[in-house]
Amino acid sequence: MAVKHEYDHMKKAIADCHVLINTTSVGMSPHIDSSPLDRELLTPSLTVCDAVYNPRKTRLLKDAEEMGCTTVEGLKMLVNQGAEAFEIWTGIKAPAELMLKAISK
Repeated sequence: MAVKHEYDHMKKAIADCHVLINTTSVGMSPHIDSSPLDRELLTPSLTVCDAVYNPRKTRLLKDAEEMGCTTVEGLKMLVNQGAEAFEIWTGIKAPAELMLKAISK
């Protein structure tokens, strides 16, 4: 019954959230069919972010979109983190859109 208890606990925790962020490697290539949680736990009121950027659209993000959630992919998170670091170190505004375009190729 430990698994059922953990599932129920996770379901309640997610029900109280507005943003869910996956920072694990679950879903990263080559394990692209893996997701850190069951799609049934996703509700349309959630914004789901996945730090995994290979593949760009993970199983978690696909499931979240299908369940009506807003999604944020890992590549955008990676680029924005890099842009912020660039600005901190150089004092120059980073061209985040250009960076995203370059890394997307």
